[in-house]
Amino acid sequence: MATETLDTFAQAKTLLDQAQRIVILAHRNPDADAVGSNLAMREALENLGKEVTSACVDPVPENCRFLRKADTFVQDFNPADFDLIITQDCGGHKVMGFHESKPELLDRSKTLLLNIDHHASNDNFGTVNVVLPEAPATCFILFLMFSTYGWTISPSMATALLHGLYYDTGSFMHTNTSSTALRIAARLKALGADHGRCIKEQYHSHSLAQLKLWGRGLERASLNSKNAVVTGLTAKDFQEVGANKDEVSGLINYLNHASPAKFCVLLTEEGNGIIKGSMRTQDPDINLSAISQLFGGGGHTKAAGFSIPGRLVEKRTWSIT
Repeated sequence: MATETLDTFAQAKTLLDQAQRIVILAHRNPDADAVGSNLAMREALENLGKEVTSACVDPVPENCRFLRKADTFVQDFNPADFDLIITQDCGGHKVMGFHESKPELLDRSKTLLLNIDHHASNDNFGTVNVVLPEAPATCFILFLMFSTYGWTISPSMATALLHGLYYDTGSFMHTNTSSTALRIAARLKALGADHGRCIKEQYHSHSLAQLKLWGRGLERASLNSKNAVVTGLTAKDFQEVGANKDEVSGLINYLNHASPAKFCVLLTEEGNGIIKGSMRTQDPDINLSAISQLFGGGGHTKAAGFSIPGRLVEKRTWSIT
């Protein structure tokens, strides 16, 4: 590892060693990397005798609820109760969610904050920032940190880390799958990670409502003049098929397989006047992170997202032949 990375790891460890009461934040609409990294760090710190709380403004998704202590996330907390705030997998301060009601999270004179992330869009809002854009997942970074510190990785920690790494590499199909990522996955498996459960929860556990929801999104998909595949799901769609917002997860990866599209966009009504946009591409010349930042979002060059106020209206055109 680069000297600069080792230096930030050392700075992070100083904060971790000095703190006793710690809260770890996952980003809004958490995914497997956010939840897996949160729970792995939590167990590591609890093994050191720390008092640790996991928090997120939104509930943990169904495909992560098998992870140890996934049912103990809180959706509110008082920053004054903690010596240290840790944010993990937050590609920018705006995706925390909590910053809106707790502005002291962004005031470095009032709170100590350790920011651990792998998004190029990260705005380095922490007291210490362990931000490695070249890493495929935050769980990948935590494995490096734990190994550097000499911390023991239990089977439940290994499962949480593999769950996040498996998710953010698209089951090792995305271009961010490096040889190091595969070696770390193999090491986590050797440490007792339940690889089979990770696969089952992420890819082999779809409800009938979820499949119906995906069907609506796929049926509406169209190729626009920019060679982008675009589709949308309304709040009414979720209601009619009986699906929850977590069950849209995975649809974007199918849209990303469409040819000859250069990239794909999935627009989803969140049910609270907010539209969530998810984007994916396999085109080496497209930077989705830059596009998403135009809408106040962020992410990676090949996978990014944003949230904007509004509602979806389907537009139809007619022609005479």
